[in-house]
Amino acid sequence: MAETIDITVPCVKLPKIPNIPSINILGMVELKGFLDFSLGTPRDCTLAINLMLQLAPLLASRSCLLKILAVIKALEETVKSAFTKTGDLLDKIGELAECFGILNPLNIAITIKGILELIITFVSCFLEQLDSLLTFQANIDLKAADGNPALRASLECARDNAQTSMDNLMLSLEAMQPLLDMATSVAGVVGIDLKLPALSDISTQQEHAQVITNLKQAVATMQEAINALPL
Repeated sequence: MAETIDITVPCVKLPKIPNIPSINILGMVELKGFLDFSLGTPRDCTLAINLMLQLAPLLASRSCLLKILAVIKALEETVKSAFTKTGDLLDKIGELAECFGILNPLNIAITIKGILELIITFVSCFLEQLDSLLTFQANIDLKAADGNPALRASLECARDNAQTSMDNLMLSLEAMQPLLDMATSVAGVVGIDLKLPALSDISTQQEHAQVITNLKQAVATMQEAINALPL
């Protein structure tokens, strides 16, 4: 009778492509994250960052336009109520009528909801990476290298690299603050009072446990803002 031999074959399973995030921009266009395979298999984190890179300049270019449209819309109402002969003014304003649709609070609320959900996804990825680095640091035991200078140097190098990675990770939070500020600005155009956290106040100078606590509170605050939107 032949002997049965158990063979274990290593198998690295590739992750499935996640749902592609998208944001409806003021009821006009939908932005989607690009599947950038040059960075490896796309993940929630890479798709979120990709969409943010598209979103930030687009919102920056729309900010003043929204304020201008709000002023013109208010001017239209004023002219209608104050004058009987308006010449070409109302005709010209009328040509912009289709643009006023983006000032619909519902359209803006949908856009803001997408922005905040995107930032929450990013912060969740951030917390995952931070936890991984903290676990890695905690497992570095320099005492285990007593009497072995080569091993000690290797462990010290790993420790320093872990700290550098953490410092670099914290810098990525700075890119979120302009998006939060723009979301607040866009909401203000149609009178939506948006209470958002200040991610720029979170820094590497704080204890790691405090950073995690602050970020979780920031996520809770953004979720509360989403729930309060007029959707």
